[in-house]
Amino acid sequence: MATITDLSRECRTVRVTGELDLLTAPGLAIELAKARRGTQPPYVVVDLSDLTFMDCSALGPLCEARTACLERGGWLRVVYTRRGIGLLLRAVGLTADFPRYATVEAARLGWYSAVPR
Repeated sequence: MATITDLSRECRTVRVTGELDLLTAPGLAIELAKARRGTQPPYVVVDLSDLTFMDCSALGPLCEARTACLERGGWLRVVYTRRGIGLLLRAVGLTADFPRYATVEAARLGWYSAVPR
């Protein structure tokens, strides 16, 4: 897994590539913590569009980061295009917490789209 965190804007983006699993989920948690630092409400986009694999290990860091953002008056939105990510979120009942955003720009604007079947 590789992550790139864009901290230069009011809305911060964490871009994850490769695989997100038991071994790499702790790195995601660290990047998400970096993205929500500061005194302002954190607005974080997690871009999973270049992810090749994700298992349920990533859900803990995503849920914790989302809760932390909401508690400070911000939000966390997830960009994904792969069907498997939508199926995973649906299987654990998190599609309402993490609606699908097709692009980083759509996530920044709050334009979510239906999960691909």
